[in-house]
Amino acid sequence: MKTSDHFAAAELARLCSAKGIRFAVISPGSRNAPLVIAFNAQPAIQCLQVIDERSAAFFALGMAQQLHAPVALICTSGSAVLNYGPAIAEAFYQRVPLLVISADRPEEWLDQGEGQAIRQQGVLDPHMKRSVQLPRDPHDDLSRWHCGRLINEAIDATLLPVPGPVQVNVPFAEPLYGTTDTIGASNLIAPVMTESFILPEHARWLIGQLSACKKVMILAGQGLWSEGLKKQLVHIASLPQVTVMTEATSNLDDPAFITTIDRTIEGVGDSNENDLKPDLLITFGGAIVSKRIKGLLRKWKPSQQWNVDLGQRHYDTFQSLTHDIAVSPEIFFAQLSSSVIGNDSIYGEAWRMIDDRIARKHAELIASAPFCDLTVFDTLLNGIPSGSDVHLANSTPARYAQLLNRTREHRWHSNRGTSGIDGCTSTAIGAAFATQRPTTLITGDTAFLYDSNAFWNEHLSPHLRVIVFDNGGGNIFRFIEGPDKDPALLKWFEAPHGRDPLALSRSFDLPCYEAKDMASLKSGIEQLYRDHEKPAVLVVRTSAEVSPKVLREYFKNLKA
Repeated sequence: MKTSDHFAAAELARLCSAKGIRFAVISPGSRNAPLVIAFNAQPAIQCLQVIDERSAAFFALGMAQQLHAPVALICTSGSAVLNYGPAIAEAFYQRVPLLVISADRPEEWLDQGEGQAIRQQGVLDPHMKRSVQLPRDPHDDLSRWHCGRLINEAIDATLLPVPGPVQVNVPFAEPLYGTTDTIGASNLIAPVMTESFILPEHARWLIGQLSACKKVMILAGQGLWSEGLKKQLVHIASLPQVTVMTEATSNLDDPAFITTIDRTIEGVGDSNENDLKPDLLITFGGAIVSKRIKGLLRKWKPSQQWNVDLGQRHYDTFQSLTHDIAVSPEIFFAQLSSSVIGNDSIYGEAWRMIDDRIARKHAELIASAPFCDLTVFDTLLNGIPSGSDVHLANSTPARYAQLLNRTREHRWHSNRGTSGIDGCTSTAIGAAFATQRPTTLITGDTAFLYDSNAFWNEHLSPHLRVIVFDNGGGNIFRFIEGPDKDPALLKWFEAPHGRDPLALSRSFDLPCYEAKDMASLKSGIEQLYRDHEKPAVLVVRTSAEVSPKVLREYFKNLKA
């Protein structure tokens, strides 16, 4: 098959294929024609067209998130690449491998009044692991060697030493649509994978600290972790001096752990605070959702905090970081957990007692609560088929998941790198396409409407289900202290929109259902999870006044 006669485009496509990239998400244009031609000529790469660049970037993010492999993202010159910004920032902080390939005009035309010519080189640098500018017209052997080396480096940088986004900016001069049968090829440079470990003398010191300390808290952030890591954590959680706390997006649910942090810490008060605050805090993983645990740990300031991260992010989220341990969490706990010795502490038991007491109170409050966001979420978690991928939009869905028991072996995902609402739907659509597994997005009306172009996409999986909480705006601002105090200003935060998510769904010809009370909710869930040829949507109407009131009373009663 013929490829582009532009060497840089042909080499990009060839090396992407040789290094195992299997998908390219392309938005239409003219300047990226050499890239379109070259990538379509690679039989091992599936090219997917998504017209809206912002949605395309989140779609690719969702794919790469699930594949744990880089996805190529290709756009034309000019402002097109700027639309990738929100998804690139999310990929950077969530460590998702994306290869952004932006076509460009020849740099000689920069700032000369030429159409679709902006300062494109390095335009997304603050949230890129690496940015590469390819030579415009590499004809001689030296320039082609240089071009090939830059491409090799860029592709490898999406994964090593930790994953993330990388930009390759490629200037093309006209003509753009030429093809050729043969073109010179540069070397494939294959990365060799390595793994770091803790040096023996340091491991002995860490083991000694863990064995001697009477109050050790392990806090897991966002991630998809191995069964091996989970087993190591279950073992270490059995030690009397240790408590392990996880969130929905930690994907580490187990009876040995405290898995509902936001409700459990309501049991902390003046009488037991000194017994419950840790002397040693061990953290790993990505973002922590719970503002409550962040605030509590910043107040407590443990004597030691170890952050375990292969990429040495130096995350000092809790303002107490003392040791930065540059290994993967899997290696860290595999090296240490079996050698740590229990002591005469009751720290783990103290936290379990609090968790059990709050769990009983939680069950009472849920049983007596009216139809609202909290009771709807509780019903949904029991209605989503076991083993599903569940995507939580920002911001209330990600928070409600922290309050409820998760027992159905779901895999939890959320764009918590930047915690924006921009592309929650597009991300879930990309993830569902990549996995073809049962996938549910739980979102709010504002986030759903904000990303409406997500369904302007030919690659919608019939395995996707979308549940929209419709309360007429950004309901979280009725719960957050501050915006709710002044009714005249509330509209600027809540942003009532007057739009119907059901009408939007119907405009894309999607199967739609509606729920307004508990009976219609249970019926809607049953209908939603029947077989469909397209994604299906359930819109749940809840009260903008009742839900935040119930949630405030819920926390007040837990605290009491």
